[in-house]
Amino acid sequence: MREQVMLLVAVILWGFSFVFTKIVLDFVTPLELMGLRFLISLPFLYLVILKKKIKLRFERKDYLKILIGGLVIAFHFFIQITGLNYTSATNAGWIISVTPLVLAILSYFFLKEKIGRNAIYGIIIATTGIILLVSQGDISNLGWLSSYGDWLLLLSAHTWAIYTIVTRDASRKYNPIAVTFVILIPSTILTLSYMLFTSDWTVFVNLPMEPMVSLLILGLLCMGVAQWFWQEGVAKFGAARAGFFLYLEPIATTAFAVPYLGESFGLFAAGGGLLVLVGVYLAGKK
Repeated sequence: MREQVMLLVAVILWGFSFVFTKIVLDFVTPLELMGLRFLISLPFLYLVILKKKIKLRFERKDYLKILIGGLVIAFHFFIQITGLNYTSATNAGWIISVTPLVLAILSYFFLKEKIGRNAIYGIIIATTGIILLVSQGDISNLGWLSSYGDWLLLLSAHTWAIYTIVTRDASRKYNPIAVTFVILIPSTILTLSYMLFTSDWTVFVNLPMEPMVSLLILGLLCMGVAQWFWQEGVAKFGAARAGFFLYLEPIATTAFAVPYLGESFGLFAAGGGLLVLVGVYLAGKK
């Protein structure tokens, strides 16, 4: 039950992150936003590690997987944040929701994780809900996937699935928060090194209140806390089963983006969201 709650919190935070990202992107570039999120989240994670007295020791044979995970997560955040420059937060949330389908299929082939009958039915129902929502009831209308931003977000759904698979064994073998911390180090070093020579840091210090608060939430909660909780859940349930929680992410995005950013949400969107919830419930049953 504890790990299920942690997965739920992580997914809700990620759903909200699309809204906060849209706010901050009015003031900084995608690469700068990514670097600042890393800069805020790493010290937080390290403090948690110190308080819990977690050892940062890994076997040499696991170094390669951790390094690959770090590079994949850096690429993932970059293309996802860049994509949000060209599409709405609500649209982004629902496009990302194809991740569980990708994750379940890749986990079946590469991790030998089984896909049960209920999981298959759940994927079908939830995917139908997504199609209904993004097409606004017109199944033949796939114009939502025609923009540059939408394609980047669809690609980021695949990079997140790859990241989860690559880091699953490490998250089971070691403390998940230690794995999260170490994985983010290469991305942070690379991004901040580039920013030192290209960015005007006075802009970050003088950000208005709304983007400043949004940035802190993105770094502390949506990156630090959510990454930690996600690794805990994957270590407990496996990559494929944990992935089903991601179907709740677009619902969280829509619930926040509609009142805060004024984005639209109609009858077909509500019907699609309901089908997604049914699919998640069915897929999570043993």
